[in-house]
Parts: sequence; structure tokens; C-alpha cells
Amino acid sequence: MKKIKDIWNRNRVLIVLVLIVITCFCIMGVVVVKYFFGGNTSSYGDRLDDIKDMPFKEEDQLTLINTIKENDIVSDVSVNVKGKIIYIRILFNDKASLDTAKGVAAKSIEVISADYQSKYDLEYTIVQESTEAVAGFTLMGAKNINRSMLIWNNNTPIKDKE
Repeated sequence: MKKIKDIWNRNRVLIVLVLIVITCFCIMGVVVVKYFFGGNTSSYGDRLDDIKDMPFKEEDQLTLINTIKENDIVSDVSVNVKGKIIYIRILFNDKASLDTAKGVAAKSIEVISADYQSKYDLEYTIVQESTEAVAGFTLMGAKNINRSMLIWNNNTPIKDKE
């Protein structure tokens, strides 16, 4: 017992510092493990918590698809929901012009309820394949929660002249 007291008296400061360093490393280890490996398993984290009570229902998706398909210039429609974004892809036939295609997409926003529009962003892709009769187009449009209209971006591929 006398040896332990003697070691404590000679190395008191060093022993306290070593205990503080060991404690700090343990705390840092717990924090690192919690930060990098713990928590939510979803890739979106907690960003989707406000839409858990309002998923974009299958019936509403079918209503949207059927409403868009009522136009005779529409060939195909697909709706895909990822996180807080509703992706709508509309394929038009040869009879469609660019302005009428934009109009069909803009009119389809009216089918989506205001509750969904206040929770989800809308991403439109309108496509017309190029043929001998028409040049075709590919446009993307977006409407976020805070906007009332679609903003369009031209993504039509440009062919190189050789």
C-alpha cells in the first residue's frame, strides 16, 4: 500500500491528465460512432417527416395519368414519386406542337390537389421523338412548393452537322 501512495504522490498530475485524456477519447469515440454510423437508416434523413401523413396515393396518380392521357396528342404518361418530388414524364405523338405540349403539362397541375402541391415539388419531362415529319423536342419543367407556374428548361439534343 505504501508503494501505491508513493507512486500517487510522485505522479499525481500525470495520472489525472492521463485519466482526462482517456475520458476525452471515449467521449469522442461515442460521438463519432453516433454521427457516422447511428441514426436514421433512410437516405433522406428526417427531411420527409412532413409528408409521412400525406403520401401521393395510387388513386391520385391514376387520376393524373388518365386526365393527361385524355388528350389525343399524348402517347404515354408515367408518374414516379421519389421523396418530396413527383416526376411526371409525358410522351407526345407527331401531332403535338411544343406550345400545346407545354399547355397539356401546365393544365395537368390543376388535377393535383393543393394539399399535394403544398408538400411536393413537381418535375415534368415532355418528350416528342424526332421523325421525318417533326424535329421533336425534350423539355423539362419544374414547379416547386412556393411557385404557382412551371419553369421550363430546353433539353432538346442538338445534332452535330458533319
